[in-house]
Amino acid sequence: MDKEQATIYRAEKLENLLVFQARYQRFKFGRHTHEDFALGIMEHGVQKFYCRGEARFATPGSLISVNPDEIHDGMSADQSEFHYKVIYLPVELLQNIGNEMVAPRSFHTFKNPVTNDPEVAAGLTSLFALLEGESTDLLEMQTLLFGLLALMLERHGTERRTLITGNAIHTPIQKACTFIDDMVKEEISLDDIAAAAGLSRYHFLRLFRDEKGISPWSYLLHKRLQLARTSIRLGTSLTDAALDAGFSDQSHMSRRFKATYGITPGQYRQAYLS
Repeated sequence: MDKEQATIYRAEKLENLLVFQARYQRFKFGRHTHEDFALGIMEHGVQKFYCRGEARFATPGSLISVNPDEIHDGMSADQSEFHYKVIYLPVELLQNIGNEMVAPRSFHTFKNPVTNDPEVAAGLTSLFALLEGESTDLLEMQTLLFGLLALMLERHGTERRTLITGNAIHTPIQKACTFIDDMVKEEISLDDIAAAAGLSRYHFLRLFRDEKGISPWSYLLHKRLQLARTSIRLGTSLTDAALDAGFSDQSHMSRRFKATYGITPGQYRQAYLS
């Protein structure tokens, strides 16, 4: 790949899991989340990214492991080039492996955003090499993937018992997020959201950023991008996906999409058409 380039594709032999690979230097991801787990490896350079309230540094050979809905970004730590590869893992897949091989009846997550484990890193590098090969046996790839995920959860995973309660506490910020989720396609104001939270605008802004790590506008943008991604995966045209998600036009969505995910909506769409 040339400098400042990213590609995304489906691993057809591995249940169509998405694989992302990038080479960046000046590009900086906007803060965002993913619906899936992300497990990747740094191949070159040092990536700095915000996750779980603090800066993280991924050096060559280290693993990047981000849980669903964890806010993060990404950039070069020293303005030099960095390369990495990531595979996205549906929640159900990781939970099934964790419940079968680690701890049953629990919700499994990755413990740390950056992990150093040469054995897992070597296995993940081998998996990416197999995915890029032309004639790879299905059983070989499945065996490697499932073994790696089980090892990752056993060594670097956490599990918590899921509790079901009928008396959930709705905090002001939770109320605000629910309001934004319900109004994601509409034009809403700070006054509207603060009123839904029952707070003054200033108090709401401070609490929201402290709790979520992003601004209300960034949260709304992320929800719109998630909605657009879903529409694109279902085969909706880029123009209709943009309008259906609340963007003014396709160009607006495309700029925000590339700044957030490092790829264009067209690249994302192509991954599901190929």
